[in-house]
Amino acid sequence: MKVFKRIRNRLFKVFYMGSKCSCMYCGKTYRKFMHEGVKAEVFKKHRVAGGGYKKNVKCPQCGSTDRIRLLYLFFELRTGIYRKKTRILHISPNMQLARELQKHQNIDYVCGALHPEKFRSLNAVEVDVTKMKWSDAGFDVVICNHVLEHVPDDTAAMREIYRVLKPDGFAILQVPIALNLEKTLEDRSIVGRKQRKIAYGQTDHLRLYGLDYFDKLGKIGFRIVRDNPFENAWPADLEKYRLDANEDVIIGYKN
Repeated sequence: MKVFKRIRNRLFKVFYMGSKCSCMYCGKTYRKFMHEGVKAEVFKKHRVAGGGYKKNVKCPQCGSTDRIRLLYLFFELRTGIYRKKTRILHISPNMQLARELQKHQNIDYVCGALHPEKFRSLNAVEVDVTKMKWSDAGFDVVICNHVLEHVPDDTAAMREIYRVLKPDGFAILQVPIALNLEKTLEDRSIVGRKQRKIAYGQTDHLRLYGLDYFDKLGKIGFRIVRDNPFENAWPADLEKYRLDANEDVIIGYKN
């Protein structure tokens, strides 16, 4: 399977050479990107942002996807993390974003994962996000990108992320969000992989968040801001990055 994917990716690079799509991580451009994601009826039914099967979103060179390019632009254009000393905790990281953050000498980058052996190149440490070993208020930024939907006790994880943040720090709290669902879908009796795929869209998801997700974060203490690159006109040439127009960056500030 891996050999097939490598051959497919090489052919893709040849057939789709061009400049219409651009990846900021590897600097490559293409006429179009590859398709990516999981096909599930529940994603369509509930208009899920940040999840599902999408065409023309995956860079064939480095593998970056729309939701990872979104965070690159957010940190570059909407924050000051590269202009001052910043301590960042990145939970179960995406490799493209992790390597980008590690390039900057002003950033004290900490990688935490439940299975750190998967992230040896990032010097990952073992972390249970529901019971983290760090003291209170130790990080300026926590990145928890599409992790909480996999965590059995997501409330405990939210509390821990809030605890380890410094006052005036912020967390990136991306999850797949069902835009036409008021209440999160979660049923502890659903344990089989097939059942989870039907109910939540993926076999490894434990819930499908509805719009009450933001209220839940607010009860923990976060001040939530949703920043959409299209609505708020980040750069003028957004289309070339092939982002999901429905996906906001979900920022939780610790006041």
